[in-house]
Amino acid sequence: MAATRTTVKASAGQQAVRDTLTTQLRFHFPDITAVEFHDGEMVVLSDEPVPREKLDRAVVRILERFRAVPRGLRTKTLLDTDDPASVEDWLVRPARFAPDVIGDAAHTLAAELRRVAARTGRRAVPGRSVPERAGINVYGHETAALLAALDRFGARCVVQAYDAEELLIPSLIPSSIVDRAGYFETGCQHLSFVAPVSSDPDRFEEFLPFWRSAARGDGPDGDRRVLDYLKTPRDLLNPAACLHCYRLLEGQTFGEQEVLVMSVGGSVFRDESGNLNNEERLYEFRLREGVVVGGTEPVAHMHAELLDLLALTGLLLGLDFTLETATDMFFNDGAGEQLFSQLVSDSKIELAARSHSLGRKVAVASLNKHGSHFSDAFRIRDERDLAASTMCVGFGVDRLAFLLAERHGTDLEALAATVSANAERIARVRA
Repeated sequence: MAATRTTVKASAGQQAVRDTLTTQLRFHFPDITAVEFHDGEMVVLSDEPVPREKLDRAVVRILERFRAVPRGLRTKTLLDTDDPASVEDWLVRPARFAPDVIGDAAHTLAAELRRVAARTGRRAVPGRSVPERAGINVYGHETAALLAALDRFGARCVVQAYDAEELLIPSLIPSSIVDRAGYFETGCQHLSFVAPVSSDPDRFEEFLPFWRSAARGDGPDGDRRVLDYLKTPRDLLNPAACLHCYRLLEGQTFGEQEVLVMSVGGSVFRDESGNLNNEERLYEFRLREGVVVGGTEPVAHMHAELLDLLALTGLLLGLDFTLETATDMFFNDGAGEQLFSQLVSDSKIELAARSHSLGRKVAVASLNKHGSHFSDAFRIRDERDLAASTMCVGFGVDRLAFLLAERHGTDLEALAATVSANAERIARVRA
């Protein structure tokens, strides 16, 4: 069936605004498959006709939030593997992540991959991954092992370099904590409430007959009457792993030169609606984060080291990537100011790997400076009674595995050889 084409008179010059507009329209209208931009107009492609008045209002509302963003504003590239000179310059820079730690982590990663590759001749789940629906995957043997090894690599780097405290977090988080952290304002589109079946005796007894009856019709999945049989939701699925950390430190005071690093990993859930797929846009995905809290000076020093860790991760894995300033996806009324602030600063830097199958770059890791955002919310201070600084480095484990599968398939032996060779090269240059 041919796609429906809807022309809207609107102009979005900056690439960051175009990307934001496309993502937000696909979030609000899941049938939209693409947005094309031309002089003074945009063409919306969709599987089914999109409600025209709603579409027009959404375009106007989104563009109004970003109209103050200067037209020439762009991301800044810090490193690009397409430019060998920039890689060599990076490797001789003075601000470096601990060489013994990265060397040990690379050696251990390669060894783990080789152990899995050696396990042949047994029955295993076929395929790299099996989609359950858009955004939800079940992973087969080699890919599941790769995901686990990549997660341990990220954790090992953070824990060994900074004597980080390892936290084990649940997949649920109280909505009150997420609200205090400001996430309702900055990332409301990512929130998924959890609503258990009602414990009221009457509603509980009525639930199963309702479900069976609905299943005999069009199916219960899309039947909103199911909401009548659920409790009022209080908790959310994790929209970000680091949000658990700040509540643990509420009311604490740090010395000016004191810093605490926490290693936290687990599933993160973001229902991105029409943007979901089974490749790089998942509803449930794994994150490994290093969360840093402490005095302004030591946190700033660690920022330079962790930025080097991002670069080394891409180089070790043999990715084709850039390190560049980036922005989050903001839906709120202050979205334009927030996007502008991130683009003109280094508050968010991404490791963006080129995907040959998708034809574009995919962010697989990021380094984020929060300033006093979380420390103000949870009253985390320094000994001068100033807000402590916070920062996090995050590795998108599923995205890393997806990009590596593009290059190596399920050949973990080949990936292990790549990691070992690249680790030796980096060590030689930095000796």
